[in-house]
Amino acid sequence: MKQTFNFHIHTNYSSDGFNTFAQLYRHAVKNKIDVLAITDHDTIEGAVHFSDWLKNKQKNKIQLIIGEEVTCSDGTHIIGLFLKKAVTATAPLDVVKEIKAQGALVYFPHPSRKDGILNSASCEAALPYGDFYEYFNAKINNDYNEAAVAKLSAYTHLKPLGGSDAHYNYDVRKCLCTLETDDDLFNSLVTYKQHGRIKIEGVKKWGSNNYLPGYYKVKDKLQLPGFIKNIGKNIFPLYKNYKDSKQKLVLETILDTTGSSVSHPLKGDSPKNLAAIHNNN
Repeated sequence: MKQTFNFHIHTNYSSDGFNTFAQLYRHAVKNKIDVLAITDHDTIEGAVHFSDWLKNKQKNKIQLIIGEEVTCSDGTHIIGLFLKKAVTATAPLDVVKEIKAQGALVYFPHPSRKDGILNSASCEAALPYGDFYEYFNAKINNDYNEAAVAKLSAYTHLKPLGGSDAHYNYDVRKCLCTLETDDDLFNSLVTYKQHGRIKIEGVKKWGSNNYLPGYYKVKDKLQLPGFIKNIGKNIFPLYKNYKDSKQKLVLETILDTTGSSVSHPLKGDSPKNLAAIHNNN
């Protein structure tokens, strides 16, 4: 059977996440997403508690993958999928080794961004332990996606996945991956890695990676009081969710290996200046 996935989702257990379990469930069902990989920053508590919430509420229209987006000691982000416990290692090489020791899968998110594996001094040592890389991330400037594909397509053991890197409700719908699956999600991903096919659809983003680029340019100069920042953190999610709810998004095919020919629309876009946009992170 075919199922739809989003492989990069944050709950409000992430320090910068604003998705409750009820909101994620509603948006996943509304957008016909069968499986969410919960990849909170440096914790699996959100994923575990979300799984318990689904059981207690008898919500059976979606499935979860227990994941974690680990922040390494050098700032690199690495995702573990199908984790049994939180990752305790901090160095990139130790992180991927610990993930593999759990029998879990290593997934490299936004590989070419400054906190991606391609910018780590441990890159060449860690890459052989990887299973997947983020071919498409809907949250970042699409130039970073293009750069990642250009560099990692040569590593044939790494298979492409996609995620919306959703921190807010309506981000959930911005990336869909379609895979052939069986009754076991882990085995389905292993089979895909070996000889499977995938279709990735998403909404490309251009410009700054920040939600409010203007603010980030001046925030150090503003020196706002803490209570003002807290008010802003509570108000902005409401504003963003309302704004996004009014947008009619059209998913375009990012990658399709399910047919007789392989589509690589990422490579057809005009290149941008990566050095310039690195300064906006």
